Amino acid sequence: MATITQQIREDIDSLPPEMQEEAWDFVRFLKSKLPKRKLKPKENIPNGTQLAQLMEEAAGKNLFSRIKDPVAWQREIRRDRPLPGREA
Repeated sequence: MATITQQIREDIDSLPPEMQEEAWDFVRFLKSKLPKRKLKPKENIPNGTQLAQLMEEAAGKNLFSRIKDPVAWQREIRRDRPLPGREA
C-alpha cells in the first residue's frame, strides 16, 4: 500500500508543469505557516484587522508575478470544466 507521500508524488507527477509549480507554491505556503502556529498563541484580533494584515503580507510576496497575461489567466480560471465522475 502506498504511503500518503507516494500518493502525493504520483498525483503531482501526473500534472502539467504549470500546475506542478502551483502545487509547489501551495506546499511552500503551508510550510510558511508552520512556525507561526507553533510560536504564536491564538490572539483575539478582529477579522477586519486580520484580513488587512494578510493582504499586506500577500502584497509584499508578489504572489501573482508569474502571471504574464492577467486577462488570459482569468479567462482560463473561469472556464467551465467537467467535474470528475460527472462526464456529460
